[in-house]
Amino acid sequence: MFGYVNINKMELKFREYYRYKGYYCGLCMSLKKNYGNLSRLTLNYDITFLVLLLSSLYEVSETAHKSRCIAHPTSKQIIIENDIIDYAAAMNILLSYYNLVDDWEDEKSVLSKAFSILIKGDVKKASRNYDEKLLVIKSQLQKINELEQNKCDDVDMISNEFGKLMEELILYKYDHFETCLRKIGMQLGKYIYILDAYLDYKEDLKKKSYNPFILAGFDFDEKLHNYVDDKLSNILGEFATEVDKLPLIRDKNIIENIIYSGILIKYNKYREEMNIKGNLNW
Repeated sequence: MFGYVNINKMELKFREYYRYKGYYCGLCMSLKKNYGNLSRLTLNYDITFLVLLLSSLYEVSETAHKSRCIAHPTSKQIIIENDIIDYAAAMNILLSYYNLVDDWEDEKSVLSKAFSILIKGDVKKASRNYDEKLLVIKSQLQKINELEQNKCDDVDMISNEFGKLMEELILYKYDHFETCLRKIGMQLGKYIYILDAYLDYKEDLKKKSYNPFILAGFDFDEKLHNYVDDKLSNILGEFATEVDKLPLIRDKNIIENIIYSGILIKYNKYREEMNIKGNLNW
């Protein structure tokens, strides 16, 4: 799960693309600085979107410089640093760890178990100032795990629980933006969970793993494709409506690129690979 909330590079100006990369690389560097090199393997685009949105909303002061790294040893990359990036790095570690633990408990993934052990010390460090966030992450993943163990076939019920988890992650502050940000987090979480379940349908069917669409009696046919189209369209519509309520100025074009184009890339690419007619455009 994760990695669906990305940019559409082809529709960004060069300046916007490199600014987005600056946030992504800044998050990577924050993970390295605060938790060590191994933690960088948990980096994902979904958390980068949170950085972009919150940095624009709160217009936090930032610094930028160029640096080489293990992924780009020959050319220096733009690195943006600010307090929200450090917050997001902590959330990234906490969410990644408990997701790995969940993978071990559900699928007995030895790789997930080994990696969770290796970053367990980072989790302790990341949670020092975020006890409340930690409790919500653990609680929501436990609720999701219980629904999966009980063979829940209600897509809305289980995706709502992941939405509640994302609600908490997106709250950098508890202020007058809270209601709007919670709605954004809810829709973002629902989108990620439903899309992940849809993309994993065939693999889950083969492995006899949990999937709410399979349990709900859907075959991998036009009925399922149309159902997911409608679900995701409604979710993204509400998502965009709430984002539009925020007083965003800085990086607004990048944020809109993600919302109206980039977030659909993996979904539409998968449908093309599966020879499913029509792309989702909303």
